[in-house]
Amino acid sequence: MMKNTIRKAGFLMLWLCSAAAQAETQKVTLFLSAQHDRVNPAAALSTPNRELLAFIESETGVQFERKFVPWKRALQSAIEGKGFVFGASQTPERLQHLVFSEPIYIDNVWIVTRCDTRFSFNSIGDLKGKTIGMIRDAYYGPEIAKAVNFVFTPEYDVNDSISRFDKLLKYRTDGLLMYTQLTDPRALEDLVNMQYGRLASQENPVFRERPFCAQGKPVHSSSLHFAVAPGYNDAYLKELNKALIKAAKTGRLAKWYIQPAAKQ
Repeated sequence: MMKNTIRKAGFLMLWLCSAAAQAETQKVTLFLSAQHDRVNPAAALSTPNRELLAFIESETGVQFERKFVPWKRALQSAIEGKGFVFGASQTPERLQHLVFSEPIYIDNVWIVTRCDTRFSFNSIGDLKGKTIGMIRDAYYGPEIAKAVNFVFTPEYDVNDSISRFDKLLKYRTDGLLMYTQLTDPRALEDLVNMQYGRLASQENPVFRERPFCAQGKPVHSSSLHFAVAPGYNDAYLKELNKALIKAAKTGRLAKWYIQPAAKQ
C-alpha cells in the first residue's frame, strides 16, 4: 500500500514537473525598443501594438516575454538568437542576419524642423550642408544612408524625443528625422506641437504656439516586421505569420493601424 502511494506520488511529481516545463516553453522572448524619456519603458508601446501582441498571444497560445531595451541592443539580441525583435524594417544588412515575418504596417520618415527656420524639401539634395538629427542605428531608407556625411551632417541621438527636440530648439540641428504612421504633415505637426511644444515656451516664452513644422512629403516609407535569427524558433515564426495573415484578412490590422501593410 505504502509502495503504491509512493509510486503515485512520484508519478504526480513527474507530471507536475512536466506540466511546469511545458508551461515555461509557452513563452517566447520579444525585444522592443525603449524610449529613454519614458519613466516606464512599456509606455512606449502604443495601443495598436498592445492589441496586436495580445491578439498574437491569443492565436498562438504563446506568451511574449517582453524586454524593453535600446534599439541597437534589441536588434543585436535578435541577431544573436536570443529572441524576436518587434518593429524592424528590412535593410540589406539585416536581411543577411535575420528572417522577417509578414509585414505589420507602413511607417513613414518625415523631416521635422523649427517653423522659423524651415526649408523646402523635395529631394535629398535639399539637405546639403545641414545638420540632421538621427537615432543611432535606425534605418531611414537607402537615399538617407548614402547621403550621411556626404550631403548632410548627422547628429546622432538615442531614442529620447525630448532631447532631440531640445537640440532642434537650440539650433544644434536644422531638422530631425522622425518615424510615424501618419501620412498628413499637418497631422504630424499637430502631434509634435501638442507633445513637445511646451519645450519651446520653456526655451523662449515668445515662441508661437506651433513652433515645429513638418515637411510636405515623407523622406522614406517602409514596412515593419517581427524579425528573428534563422533557426531560432521556426515553428513559432510559422504560427506568428498565420496570426498576422489572419489579422490582415479579418480587418484587424486596418482597424489598428493607419497604414496596414500588405505582403511585399
